[in-house]
Amino acid sequence: MYKLVFLFGLAVLTTGVSSRILAASFDCERASTPTEHAICDYSELSALDELMGAAYQLARQSPEGWMTEDELRQSQREWIASRDTCGSNYLCIREEYTSRLKEISASFLEFNTGSSFASYLYQGDPVSGKCVQGTLLAEWGQCVTAYPGGPRIRGFSVGGSMAFDVYYDGPNGHSCSLAGRAERQGSSWIYRDNNTSCELLIEISADGFSIFPQGNCNNYCGMRAQGGLEQYIEY
Repeated sequence: MYKLVFLFGLAVLTTGVSSRILAASFDCERASTPTEHAICDYSELSALDELMGAAYQLARQSPEGWMTEDELRQSQREWIASRDTCGSNYLCIREEYTSRLKEISASFLEFNTGSSFASYLYQGDPVSGKCVQGTLLAEWGQCVTAYPGGPRIRGFSVGGSMAFDVYYDGPNGHSCSLAGRAERQGSSWIYRDNNTSCELLIEISADGFSIFPQGNCNNYCGMRAQGGLEQYIEY
């Protein structure tokens, strides 16, 4: 038996205003480079590419004078060449996309809670006095042990859409992992997976992030991490 007691971590939340440079999305059926295959294979990278395509269309509609059509086309070639030097390196590709989106988008939202979390789990029945070495006595009279892990979330949003990645490292090596593209609804973002009937609501408040799964989101969790996608992460 185990129970999550508390979670904590450091979050970075930034917004910005940026200049404009070209980027564009592509057809995954025509993917030919290791970078393009990685983008098509991973949900977060694919979502970032979709955001890039939308940002490019907005850039094309910008008032004349900041860049000619030929300059846009050349800038596209240069950015793709730079992106493709990443090969299949996930973090390198992600950095290429987020950096470029900051440059071509009028505004953006970026956050990353990192991975410095701790959790405590129940260990055995209520006791009195001291716990065995390596555990602590909690307020409710049970011995608890710390393990590295807990939840993290990162996201990048432009134009009402967010590319996100949620990960929960639970006990006994079991985890939850879900990534994709969420759409803004009011002050929240919602992700829908029609294949599994999973919906994930992401809310950002002045104090932290709230993640609310509905439907069959446990399909993205190991057996001992069931329910791990439902989290509140304080700043």
